[in-house]
Amino acid sequence: MSNEIRLAACLTAILLVATSIVMTSSEIFTSSLKVERMIMEEEKLLQEFKRYIDYQYDRLKMFSNFYADRLRDVRMRANPEIVNDLQHPNAVYNVIKRFASDYANVLGENYESFRQVVQSSFGQFLADVNDVRGARLSLLRLQSVYNMKALDMARGDYLGFQGPPLAPLDAFEIGQTAFTEGKLNLSIDWLNASLALFASTELQHLVNPVYRPTDGGIKALMGRAYLFNGQVHEAEALYDEAKLLDPNHGDVGELERELRSQPRLQSIPHVDYFQNFSRLCSLENRHYPAEPNNPKIVCRYREAVLPYYRFKEEILSLAPFASVIYNVVSDQESDHLKNFVKNRLERGKVGGDNSTVSEIRTSDLAWIWDNESQLARSMAKRIECITGLDTSQRLPDGPSSGEAFQVVNYGLGGHYEVHMDPFDEPPKQAELKDSGERIATFLIYLSDVQRGGSTVFTRAGISVAPMKNMALMWYNYDPAHQRDDLTHHAGCPVLIGQKWICNKWIWTYGNTFRRRCGLTPGATQLEIEPDMKRGYL
Repeated sequence: MSNEIRLAACLTAILLVATSIVMTSSEIFTSSLKVERMIMEEEKLLQEFKRYIDYQYDRLKMFSNFYADRLRDVRMRANPEIVNDLQHPNAVYNVIKRFASDYANVLGENYESFRQVVQSSFGQFLADVNDVRGARLSLLRLQSVYNMKALDMARGDYLGFQGPPLAPLDAFEIGQTAFTEGKLNLSIDWLNASLALFASTELQHLVNPVYRPTDGGIKALMGRAYLFNGQVHEAEALYDEAKLLDPNHGDVGELERELRSQPRLQSIPHVDYFQNFSRLCSLENRHYPAEPNNPKIVCRYREAVLPYYRFKEEILSLAPFASVIYNVVSDQESDHLKNFVKNRLERGKVGGDNSTVSEIRTSDLAWIWDNESQLARSMAKRIECITGLDTSQRLPDGPSSGEAFQVVNYGLGGHYEVHMDPFDEPPKQAELKDSGERIATFLIYLSDVQRGGSTVFTRAGISVAPMKNMALMWYNYDPAHQRDDLTHHAGCPVLIGQKWICNKWIWTYGNTFRRRCGLTPGATQLEIEPDMKRGYL
């Protein structure tokens, strides 16, 4: 958007506000007396206009001071230190909340128009209240999966990884969000933490003492969480305390009414689909195979099409077949892919043709077709050499043997809940129509992750820790070409650090005779590999 358009928008906003102040009615033409007063008493109008000018002048001085202070801070920042600081969830949360609140507070009623100007010029560039809510849910997800205490998290201690603390008000607001989302046990934990933090923080050290919730209000909300969780005695005890501390608080009145009606709403269970999820996510910094004592779970050199082109491979499971392959790409190639998509990332969705944004998946992603990049073409051919499968794309009308590369960047507590890669219904996109099914997944890690972010197969009991330039490959169908339910997998929440991955899905079309069915009903992938190499001769 041009500077002239911005200026016009600002002037329009000012004139609209001025008009609303000085005009009480637009029906001047209906009375000669009104017309007479308008011209005879214009000085009153000018006096009001002068007050408006003074008001706007004071606001402009405030805007200028805000601008100068923030610009000075920006120029004093050291970029490497910023990136390093943002490895910790509390640091990310604090930044999101600061950007969502600071500009809104200083701009007031003009904030929304300013945000829209920024978004039209730069895309999704400025955090808002929805981002703050999403960040709170992300912290709650981390707490649930990695079994952490709210007070430890608020103090910046994430399983021994120390970072900046959260303010007492933040702990209270996270507890509020947990309550409204039905995460009652987590709500109680955070509200208790907020009481402890407020008790240990002197009033002058509070960021916003005006907005400090009362102890009575906090205890009343905690009592409501206990009550909805079926713990009536705890709720009654907290009601007695809260009534003495702050009898007029809204939550005290709500708790009193709810105690009379005795609701019995249970806490919403965490939707993991399988109990293995949290346990597997907590197995950090190494790979855990399904059957560690199986003699066929080995490390080997995986031969590619060219005899001198070999990759170190570690087989993690035979059923489903899953293995990690090291140094599939270089640091330069990983960085190139991330830079290629940095201005194209959009919120990841779930589902097929009618995909939607969902808390099941919290990440941004972009697609790179092979014809968009020489590197993408080179990587697709490399994957062909490693897997022996066709990845050709027949654009624009298909069918194709391989999808575009999907590059994914995970945010605060970024994760992808348990799912399978094949679609339930055939895709309708022209380039994938009649392509069959996603028979194999080739996932490349484009970054290391300091803690968390593992890929886990919840039914098979496999956990894979991210390692930059390593690939994780598995078949979504067994050698009898039946969908393999053991390939249900998930991306664990990122606890410390950032996570980038790149997916290449390989389809049935073009691979029917490259990966034929097993020659026996119970054949494994290892048993049909020699046949694949010989071309089933």
